[in-house]
Amino acid sequence: MINVAVPTEVVAIYNRALALSTKGDLDSAITEYRKAIKMFPSFIEAYNNIGEIYSRMGNRDLAISSYKEALNIDRNYRVLLNLGVEYYNNNDPKTAIKYFSESLLLKNDFLEGNFYSGMAFFNMQDYANAEKYFSIVVKLDSRHLKTNYLLAYIYYEWKKYNHTLQCLDRIKDLADDKVFLNKYYGFCYYHLGRFDEALQFLNTALKLNPNYDKYKDYLKGLTYESKMKEIGDLDKKIQEMERTIMKDKPSLSEYTHLSMLYIFKGDYKKAENLLMKVKRK
Repeated sequence: MINVAVPTEVVAIYNRALALSTKGDLDSAITEYRKAIKMFPSFIEAYNNIGEIYSRMGNRDLAISSYKEALNIDRNYRVLLNLGVEYYNNNDPKTAIKYFSESLLLKNDFLEGNFYSGMAFFNMQDYANAEKYFSIVVKLDSRHLKTNYLLAYIYYEWKKYNHTLQCLDRIKDLADDKVFLNKYYGFCYYHLGRFDEALQFLNTALKLNPNYDKYKDYLKGLTYESKMKEIGDLDKKIQEMERTIMKDKPSLSEYTHLSMLYIFKGDYKKAENLLMKVKRK
């Protein structure tokens, strides 16, 4: 972001401030940046970096003030993003989106601008707009980890299981949350009628984490209405499937369905025992 018109001695002070900031001497770094601004009042980079330091220190008001001073000099797309992030982190996604949008008007292929726009809409549960911005991110960086996680969640909610699998395939060798991967692979394959693969991935997910903590957090976040929309009356479904399993030769799909219902309810041990029973057969 450095402007070539900045005097050499001011750049030297700026570089010294950067070094102090890197070492963690934030107060001294701010002092140096202020010196640079006094010598060169239109030094947008110094204002921006002061804002970043205040943000690191947890002082949002001073961070916002510094970013706004920078924007009075020039509507720089990175400063606009930084200002938007402050509002985003302060649970004000609508104001954040205003700055992210302006940032993207200046540079529409700005990866961070698209990512944070997607995040803001995602947190507002506006998944249609979130998907639009996240899709741009994966065009710019197909293996962007968090974006693929969130896109997988959105597509699964929309029952677009092949799209979910595409997201998982892009990050399967990067992701450290193997429970998440195996659970989503398993459930997608089940819905697509690929029951052998579904059982394999669900069994792996349970082995990796018998308590399935990540999925429990996901389920806790679902409203009763969402659960009913997903599978209907859970207890009734389980009773129906248990009666079905009691017949002479239940199908692989019926075993898989029942194991999924157990997982959905939180009966992980029942699910694990059932999957092991199928594996032995």
